[in-house]
Amino acid sequence: MTDAATTTTTTAGALGALGRVKESAQHVLGQQRPMSEILDVSTYARPLSFGDATSRMQKNLNYFRINYLVFMTCVLTTFILFNPSSVVVFGGVSAAWAYVFSVRQEPLKLGDRELSHRETIMGMSALSAFVIFMLTSAGTVLFSGMGVALLAIGAHSAARVPDDLFIEDANDNKGFFSFLEPPARNGHVSSGTV
Repeated sequence: MTDAATTTTTTAGALGALGRVKESAQHVLGQQRPMSEILDVSTYARPLSFGDATSRMQKNLNYFRINYLVFMTCVLTTFILFNPSSVVVFGGVSAAWAYVFSVRQEPLKLGDRELSHRETIMGMSALSAFVIFMLTSAGTVLFSGMGVALLAIGAHSAARVPDDLFIEDANDNKGFFSFLEPPARNGHVSSGTV
């Protein structure tokens, strides 16, 4: 196979993967609830007890899970962007992953031994975790952002009264991560579980 054919095949594979990622992202984001439901001031009330608060949290977390996920992503992005050293660290880690899995044509070797795909993923994960959490303060920034986001999500989900929002979802409750199921293709509904 020539270099031009290899490059064309690699480019077509990368574009196909990006298309699938875009399709999945549109599927997940299409499940968001309207902001008018989240910000409706008339639906907030102080919980009567701890049991009432946890019941509300469970129902609201299930109903607004995509909105909460988007909110957490925005908070984490804000925290990372306001700390320039974390931008550099996460950019470097991302560049390393892109190089190892996309740019590099020959298999990764350690000495004379060729590493399998699984070993490469495990090694890159360990190296990334070490750099993020041990060598730099990027892990602290990450945990701080997650703490702020989880506190805000917890306060919102405990204070919002889940009146009749769950009637259409009562039979559709497949779990918190059910939004990760792939979208239906060509009229076939996915029956797999995540």
